[in-house]
Order: sequence, then C-alpha cells, then structure tokens
Amino acid sequence: MDDQIRELNLFQRNARKLVIVPMMAGASSVVFIRFIQASPIALGFFRLGFSVLLFGIPIVFGGYKEYKGITRKDFLFCVLSGFILFVHFICWFYAVNNTSVASAAVLCSLHPFVVLFATYVIFKKKVSIKAVIGVIIALTGGALVATGNQTLEGNFIFGDIAGFSAGVLFGIYFLMGRTMREKMPTLNYVFIVFSSCFVFFAIAMFVTATPFTGYRTEDYVLMFLIAVVCQGLAHAMYNWCMGYASSLYVSVFASVQSVASIFYGIIVFNEIPVILQWIGAAVAVAGLLYYNFNSQEMPKIKK
Repeated sequence: MDDQIRELNLFQRNARKLVIVPMMAGASSVVFIRFIQASPIALGFFRLGFSVLLFGIPIVFGGYKEYKGITRKDFLFCVLSGFILFVHFICWFYAVNNTSVASAAVLCSLHPFVVLFATYVIFKKKVSIKAVIGVIIALTGGALVATGNQTLEGNFIFGDIAGFSAGVLFGIYFLMGRTMREKMPTLNYVFIVFSSCFVFFAIAMFVTATPFTGYRTEDYVLMFLIAVVCQGLAHAMYNWCMGYASSLYVSVFASVQSVASIFYGIIVFNEIPVILQWIGAAVAVAGLLYYNFNSQEMPKIKK
C-alpha cells in the first residue's frame, strides 16, 4: 500500500480530504432545485445537457483515446449506471419539492446502508467492526434529523418516499461507479454515464410532452450553474474520489452532505431545524469522523 500511495500525486494522495468539496457542492442542489421553476424532467434534461457539453470538450481534445480498450460489456454497464442516475434524479427532484430540505436530504443520505450491505454480502469484502459502527452512528444521526422533521402528512409522505428511493438508487450508483473506476479514468466514465442519463431524460421529455423552450432566463442560468456545481464539482468529483478511496468512505461523506443541506436551508429558506435535528446533525458528523479514522481501504486505481 505504501508503494501505491507514493505513486500518487498531491491531489490523489489527499482524495479522502478533498471529498469535502463534492459534499458541499452536492448539498447546494436543494437551493437550485427550489429556485428553478421548470419541471423535474426539464431540469434533468438541461442539467445533463449542459454537463455533457462541458465534459465533452476534453473528450474531443484527446480524452476519446482512452475508449479504445473499453469492452461492450463495460459500455453497457456505464449506460445502466446512467439509467440509475436518471431515476435517482427524478426521485430527488420530487423529494426536494414535496418535503422539507432536512427530510429530503436525510432520507437520501441513507445510501451507505446499501453500499455497506453490498460491500460485505455481494463483493465479499471484509468490513471492520469500527467502520460499521461509524456508519451506524452517522445514519442514526440522520434518523434523528428525519424524526425531528415530523412531516408525515399530505404531500410530505410522497416527498419522503421519493427521498428514500433517491438514497437507495444513489447507493447503487456509487457501487457501480466504484466498479468502473477500477477499469477506466474518471472523465471517460462520467462522460458515458452523463450522456446516457441525458438520453434517458430526452426520451422522457418526448414521452411526457414536456416543452423544450419557454422557460425563464433565470431558469436557464440556474440549470447551467447546477450542471457546473452539482454535476461537475459534486457527481464527477465523487466518482474521481472513488478511484482513490473506498466507495463506502465516499458514500458516508455523501451521506453527511445532508447536514450541509440543512444549513443551506436555514440560510436561504429560513427552515430552522428543531433541537432534535441539531442533535442528529452532531451525531452524524461524529459518526463520519469515527469512520474516517477507522477505514483505510485503498482501491485499485485506473489513472
């Protein structure tokens, strides 16, 4: 492991610390989604459309060479990952618009359970007891936040179910990303995934007869910004981090992203959490720190 670490550059060696960047960037999505008046399908279409354009530039200028060794099986696996991301986005957009920021963020943050289960049961990899304890502590904090929200009535039930579904799908997305990051560079992987996700949103636009034009200028600007901040600095960077840190580690950080979302909700929407939610946020951070000190897995790397 020491030889592997010495081969990495400064950013790669500090991937476990840099994961805080996509965590904060991803948390800001609740703000963009609340302000954008376009439908969830239109939002996803333009968000992924702008993302494909941004990531397509380096692909055109040389990145395409890395695709020479990709197999048909791996390509289809990336497309499937794009479909999972597509359904995740639909659930997440509806959750943010139909329940509180705290509830949506915390329920979506339950994905480490999916990653932990698959890591041990499906991939047959050893998971330390201390790492499990850290995940349980972090998710217990998340549960306290959700309990303090007390929103199980009216449309909030639909929003909460959508938030939980988004979390399960995000866990699957993380696992698929970790698998492919051992085979291809980040840029090439995310370009296929984002392009596939964009195609699925385009199909959904036609099927649901969602208009392609007629949105506010502010919406177009915000959808471009959410592509740069949440798709580039969050999703793409999460996938990059999984090349140098375990998927469970990255997933736990993404889980505690809910705490940052709550703070955004306070600052922008004046959604003040109750005492129980503050306690839950503190417990979640404690679990993350405990896990951080007790998990040192280094994945196989495709530079």
